Amino acid sequence: MMQHFFKIKISTFFLLFSYLSFSQENLKNETNAEQPIIREIDATKVTNQLNQIGLSEVQSFYSGNIKKMSTTSLFYLRKSRNQKFTFVGRVNMKLRASISSFKYDAEMYIKHGKNYYSFAGASVSDKKLFPNYELFYQFYSNLGRSWELETGTKFLAAQNFNLVTPIIGFTKDFENNRISFRNFLTFTSDKMYYSNIFQWRHFLNEKRDNLVLVSGFGNAPDSRNIDLAENFIVNKTIFSGLGYEKNFKKFKLSVTSVYNRNNFNTGAKFNQFDLYFNLIHSF
Repeated sequence: MMQHFFKIKISTFFLLFSYLSFSQENLKNETNAEQPIIREIDATKVTNQLNQIGLSEVQSFYSGNIKKMSTTSLFYLRKSRNQKFTFVGRVNMKLRASISSFKYDAEMYIKHGKNYYSFAGASVSDKKLFPNYELFYQFYSNLGRSWELETGTKFLAAQNFNLVTPIIGFTKDFENNRISFRNFLTFTSDKMYYSNIFQWRHFLNEKRDNLVLVSGFGNAPDSRNIDLAENFIVNKTIFSGLGYEKNFKKFKLSVTSVYNRNNFNTGAKFNQFDLYFNLIHSF
């Protein structure tokens, strides 16, 4: 009971911190900084292109005769004409062995003046290979000098367990580079787990073609491609990956490979190799 109460207090703190950061908007008038998420959505920098459609594919391969898994996602994005709101709907399908599963996402980006924006979303699934449902809210604050602060909380519910994950991260832009470091504290009914993700992105030209390096460790750093099982949170992983993104006039194509070293709490270990493909069309 005490652990559950502590978990709720921590999550409330992070949400309150995000709200307090937002409330400072009327007290600050700093120079507008480019927001990483919104900037990546607007990769073509063509303001009259208010729509996007995208297709992504993740192929996961495992050692130890474990069945491979694939996740396919199709999304539609619509920006408001004043560029303050961005709405995203996504359909995800996961396949493993003879089992197929579907999840449906709804997301929204909101610009709060010059120095703040937020990202909120929810998802539901058929409960086979995806979590039952997820809720999250993230708030981004421009700290000046090309620094950005991210705070937020994610809630994940599955058939036999619930997870609450406060998030805090920092992003720094310098010259042709962007680095970010995100920390996750995940609370179950009786324990707390930690993980982090580091990302470095190097932009190559005015089209914003870029190379990306990602690395991290911990317990279930992100739920986008987790192998959903009742005990997955207690299994630790170390991962690193490399990707490349190419921007055309109305298209964006990216390919990323990620290697994971998974360690079960039973002592068993296995390797996981994920291959990501993303294709986005703006119109």
